[in-house]
Amino acid sequence: MSDTTLSVGSLEARPGTKARGSVRADLGTLSVDIPLILVNGSRPGPRVVITAGVHGGEFPPIDAVVRLADGLEPGEVHGQVIICPVANPPAVYQGRLNISPVDGVNLNRVFPGDPAGGPTERLAAWLFANLVDGADVYIDLHCGGIDQVLRDFVGYRLTGDADLDKATAELA
Repeated sequence: MSDTTLSVGSLEARPGTKARGSVRADLGTLSVDIPLILVNGSRPGPRVVITAGVHGGEFPPIDAVVRLADGLEPGEVHGQVIICPVANPPAVYQGRLNISPVDGVNLNRVFPGDPAGGPTERLAAWLFANLVDGADVYIDLHCGGIDQVLRDFVGYRLTGDADLDKATAELA
């Protein structure tokens, strides 16, 4: 059994448990609550981070990650899973498509963000610092928004490290 407590902000999951809640992110001119589900497996393994809701009109990935979280049993998980169903609360909760209603910025275009920047840049920096840093695998789910039709595809980044690129291609 893993003996490491999984925590993001004040939300914690002890080994072999699942925790749901939200963590407050300070965006300078406002604060938002970021919903999270932490699944801390009963055995050691990788840390996997999954985000959805980066764009406000992408509802299927939000539903998909919530269903995934519901089905994950900590006793069957090797490692830790951090699921963020709504990475961009201002855009999702106000039904915006690709930009935040707070500052008109597309969150997906400002990663890794700037902790001293505008609200969306601060949100990107918060997501990186609190979720992505320390992850062995990061999966960001998107779809055609309410005004788009997309073909199915999977994208991944090439790093120039042959072993890492091979592992990433296999995961994708």
